[in-house]
Amino acid sequence: MSEPIAETQGTYDLIAAQFARRNATVQQHVINHADTLTSSLPAGSLVADVGCGPGQMVRLLRQRPFRVIGLDLSIGQLRTSELPAVVQADMRNLPLRTGSVDAVWCQAALLHLPRAAVPGVLDEFARALRPGGELYLSIAEGDGEGFEVASNYGSQRPRWFTYHREPELTTLLANAGFTVYLTSRNQAHRDWLSIHARLADADRQSPRCNRIAAGGPRVACGWPTTT
Repeated sequence: MSEPIAETQGTYDLIAAQFARRNATVQQHVINHADTLTSSLPAGSLVADVGCGPGQMVRLLRQRPFRVIGLDLSIGQLRTSELPAVVQADMRNLPLRTGSVDAVWCQAALLHLPRAAVPGVLDEFARALRPGGELYLSIAEGDGEGFEVASNYGSQRPRWFTYHREPELTTLLANAGFTVYLTSRNQAHRDWLSIHARLADADRQSPRCNRIAAGGPRVACGWPTTT
């Protein structure tokens, strides 16, 4: 079997132009979730859009106005954005200082990781966030994981999809130090589950979360250059 993340990255590179065209308009239910985030943070807060693709949410969130870093593993997707402050990055090892961002926005991106990688990624989100920081997740709801052909983008290339159920994901988030405070569902070509969660304050974080923060990587600055 091909390696799921590398194979999916290659597919997104190849379908980048069509993906950007098909997803140029932000749907109203996603705008509503951006409104929820806006109500929780002051203007000027630093948001990491993890899995930003062609950058439509980077644009929208910058209008809030937030400072927004766009991060995606697919260089093809980033090149279609023509935006400043987007950078190629793997969500398993974010190029962000510990505690440097006020919010992580991750829309329809975590679902491309194998299930075994998800707890580590949620820990990485917790590491990058300041205490009390915000997390927005949108995932495909259901069971199972595996490759699916990207035929809706005119390609026979595969993408990896991992489906989650709310109780399981809520437990994983709690293990990483998050408290879920809002969930909603939307049905399109998939059943989508959206979650807003908040990282515990510093004095309420578990010893496990504190160990992650203390030992996590401290690599790039919190405001990367254009890719």
